[in-house]
Amino acid sequence: MASRFPDSQFDLAILGVDSPLGEAILTHLDEHEIPVGRLFALSLREPEDVVSFRGEDWPCYAAAEFDFGQAQALIVASRGDATARLVERVRAERPTMPILEADAIDPAAAVIAARVIRPIAALAGLVSADAFVTLPVSLAGKEGVDELVQQTRGLFNMESPEAEVFPLQIAFNLIPRSDTGRSPDYEAQLARTTARLANDAVVGFSVVTGPLFFGAAMALHIRTARQLDIGALLNALQRQDGITLMQDDHPAAVPTPATDALGSQDVFVGRIRVDGDSCRLWLVFDPITLDAALMATNVEIWIDKPATSLLT
Repeated sequence: MASRFPDSQFDLAILGVDSPLGEAILTHLDEHEIPVGRLFALSLREPEDVVSFRGEDWPCYAAAEFDFGQAQALIVASRGDATARLVERVRAERPTMPILEADAIDPAAAVIAARVIRPIAALAGLVSADAFVTLPVSLAGKEGVDELVQQTRGLFNMESPEAEVFPLQIAFNLIPRSDTGRSPDYEAQLARTTARLANDAVVGFSVVTGPLFFGAAMALHIRTARQLDIGALLNALQRQDGITLMQDDHPAAVPTPATDALGSQDVFVGRIRVDGDSCRLWLVFDPITLDAALMATNVEIWIDKPATSLLT
């Protein structure tokens, strides 16, 4: 299939291209004109006929039957046991192929927490912080979105919800994040990543999955070493790249996941409350967009630096 980047020989496979994350990765690659040669769109489900990328239609393949020797690198945009088994097989068959899995990048909640904590710590020092995070069902893929839709419809029809993707009913409910099987302790991973990104900041995380399709929210409470001034705090946050302040007490001006975060790499900050050496902030962000941007950046690095990325 003809490419709009004829000089590029970089052929990329994306596993889970029909997931919310896979679709966001395609959008990011397209918008930033990252010069992929051939695209191999892979699905673990019954694949769609085609996916749209760079104004062209690209065929979609069943991942289990695909010859990974056709691609130079693999992006894994889906999660779960079936995905993990397939990736293990590919690593065994093609040990030199660069593979980037969704769980290998810095989680969006930690990236966002660190982005807000850094200017506050620089302003008044940091003692500790606590974050309560609500994540969307789209992080579980299209299956998570479909389950929320089906359960919501069923409850309105007086039907008992069936849980398959999530351990319990997710419609009109909150489910604390639990880590089983292959998954690491997610809350501990968030704490470690935030510490690495924000100069050893000590942050405790409590995470739930909520009945949100897309977008996430975080209530962040911070204790500082010195007294905080609200004016200085607002000024520090305004100067930070990737932060959009929405500091207005009018209810319609408070940032929410559905109305502000979608499709943006910014964190939207509102309801800032300062009391001496502590502050409380309300954050909303789009974890799918943030994850997709980070994964697409890795593709760009692979292309720009083939000698160090094994693309030789």
